[in-house]
Amino acid sequence: MIKKILLIVFFVTIVNAKEVQVIPFTNKSINFKNKIYSQDVRLIQITGKNPCKKYLDIKTLKKNKYFTTHYIGKNKPLCAKDVYIREMNKVNFRFGNLEIEKEAELIRETKSYIKIKNLDGTIEKIYTDGRKQ
Repeated sequence: MIKKILLIVFFVTIVNAKEVQVIPFTNKSINFKNKIYSQDVRLIQITGKNPCKKYLDIKTLKKNKYFTTHYIGKNKPLCAKDVYIREMNKVNFRFGNLEIEKEAELIRETKSYIKIKNLDGTIEKIYTDGRKQ
């Protein structure tokens, strides 16, 4: 009789046991299209429903440069759908003997200046004589 009760209790605990997962959460809020660094993320064990289907690992975060697709608040899980790997565009421009190569996106090019958008989102205007605005 005692064996049957122990067996039933054992099966009930197995059925009701919750799955523990280790999920990356953000330490601070991360703005739109900002780079995610490994120190911005911490691992937390949670039980219960999963807010995301696929999570980002710390190892893959260190390997690649990930950027956010939207604003992520503090203490929110870091899902794989919330981040992307940005394609690095290199802009080459020549001013006589001077040739410059930058990782940026070309916005406009005229005879007198070139307008580029840097990785941090700032727009830079470089004139053909080399001065910046």
